[in-house]
Amino acid sequence: MIAPYDTCSFFRSDTLLHTEVSVPTYGFAATETPYRLRHDGWSGVLLLLCLLMAASLVQRLRKKFRELLRGVFFPIPGKTDVPLVDDPLRPSTRIIAVGLLSLTAAMVTFTYTQHEVGFYLFPETPYLLFAAFFLLWLCYFLAKRLMGNFVNWIFFRKEKIFTWKRAYTFLYVVEGMLFLVLALLVTYLQVPHETVLPMALFLIILVKILLLFKTHQIFFPKMYGTLHLFVYFCTLELMPLLVMQQVLTYAECLSAVKL
Repeated sequence: MIAPYDTCSFFRSDTLLHTEVSVPTYGFAATETPYRLRHDGWSGVLLLLCLLMAASLVQRLRKKFRELLRGVFFPIPGKTDVPLVDDPLRPSTRIIAVGLLSLTAAMVTFTYTQHEVGFYLFPETPYLLFAAFFLLWLCYFLAKRLMGNFVNWIFFRKEKIFTWKRAYTFLYVVEGMLFLVLALLVTYLQVPHETVLPMALFLIILVKILLLFKTHQIFFPKMYGTLHLFVYFCTLELMPLLVMQQVLTYAECLSAVKL
């Protein structure tokens, strides 16, 4: 209210009217950079955790890798798998592989969504978004495994189910290692956004082809089981993947509007 009267004679000689100090401006205006996972210190913690899980898997499988590879894809006719105490493909290996795969898939998915997101309204939003992607992938693998166990328990013998679990665990390990390499490339080497999706699809299709081969070899080796193989594979593998793709698309739309 004083500003309109600062030229009046009553206020002209008052030293308290203009107390600011004239300071020249130096430097230049800062440019705000968008959030990227590779710029965050927590990405190093995630990378260390993934490397530790990968090292644990390598330590479990390195001594019998050739034997496991031959037994999974080229089994001896008539030979059945039996539970072993020190089996490299025991359930704990499967849990570690699923954890590694969920983390690396979340890193790839989160990095892929960043091309449409410049800034977030709240500093905790990217952490919540990454946690959401991780939980989505974890629930995806858990739900797929539960459905597979239920279907296998109804239609197949215990010996075939045990062989299937060992093969599935081996493929989980392979897929986790491949996605770890992809996550490192996408997150830290600034792979172009246009190539991220084709690379991820290539890895997924490669693992699905191997999985289809093992499904045919274990459960449907006869020619007349082709229709059952198609129904089994589409129900337990392709349909959950398509549902997951729709969920991730919706999550990407939410991240694009800067939740």
